[in-house]
Amino acid sequence: MRKFLLILFLVVCPLTVFAEEEKPVSLEQLILQQHFTQKELERTLTLIKKEETRTQGDIAQLELDLKRQKLVIEAMHRHAGEVARAYYTGERANLLTLLLNAENFNEFLLMFDFIQILYDRDMQRLEMYQTERTKLVTMQEEEHNRLAQLKELRQKYEAQLSEMLAIQAEKEKNVQKLDDPTTVEALMDHLIADWQKRGLPAFQTFFGVLADVMVQVPELATPDRIQSDGLFSHTLIINQDDFNQFLMNKDELFKQSHFSFEDNKLIVDGTYDHMQLRLVGTYELVSPSELKFHISELYFDGFALPPSTVADMEKMYDLGFYPGLISPNIQVEGISMQDEELKLHLRLNLPFGFGSK
Repeated sequence: MRKFLLILFLVVCPLTVFAEEEKPVSLEQLILQQHFTQKELERTLTLIKKEETRTQGDIAQLELDLKRQKLVIEAMHRHAGEVARAYYTGERANLLTLLLNAENFNEFLLMFDFIQILYDRDMQRLEMYQTERTKLVTMQEEEHNRLAQLKELRQKYEAQLSEMLAIQAEKEKNVQKLDDPTTVEALMDHLIADWQKRGLPAFQTFFGVLADVMVQVPELATPDRIQSDGLFSHTLIINQDDFNQFLMNKDELFKQSHFSFEDNKLIVDGTYDHMQLRLVGTYELVSPSELKFHISELYFDGFALPPSTVADMEKMYDLGFYPGLISPNIQVEGISMQDEELKLHLRLNLPFGFGSK
């Protein structure tokens, strides 16, 4: 009965305590976090293995295509050689002599048409040969890139496998320290089942909707939010409350979440499908036309998701900002998120060099 009450208490109570740094983490909580990380690493290892298998298949197909292409090149090389030889030895020049020796205008026209057809065919052969050679080079480059990708996947797999095994070993040591591991083992099973059935799909839905809405953020670039710093320099200031209201107007999903601008970080806290979600990320100015969003922390019901899962989420869902959606002449010079305000420092570049530094 005591075990049952403990399990019920831990399952029903919010798990966000694990994300609160000010509270000490118990051994049971640490084990749950380690188990969660281990299982997520195992899931992403499976995904890497599948991608590796697909890449190996692509490489095998490319190798077959390259063999066929080389046979085509060899055959066309003979034809191209014959054409080149004909011009080098003067065979085509002899035809020009016949043209000049035509006895009448009709014979001249017939010879001219014949030479034109022959010349066009020669040029077509040479162009086709060059096209196929270019195609071969492209295929060889593609094979090289695929081989590099395969090597990278293998290195990523081995590094992540090593990390997973280390976490698993540490978790098992911690489990051995418990007087009765039955309770925490039951919670581990519950946590993973909950994440796989409810958590991961919910995260994918949340990020999918957020990515769609982020494309519409340029709608907030209204005159009342733009501060002029000169003829061509301007600052777009988006208040935190306005941003949250904008999101809620776009989708009811965001009524249960809150977006904060603090210390140059975008922080999202919210609930979705009775699940607590937390996201921390930053914007990187990749170019004057692109701000890329990097996720630094991601939590499910207080449990930190491992970097591999975070990287997958970042890769799958583009939360970046593109100033060109405001105007094709707008460029970003910098971004800051402080005191509940997001500030985009913009420069207006007009045609013919006006506005450029």
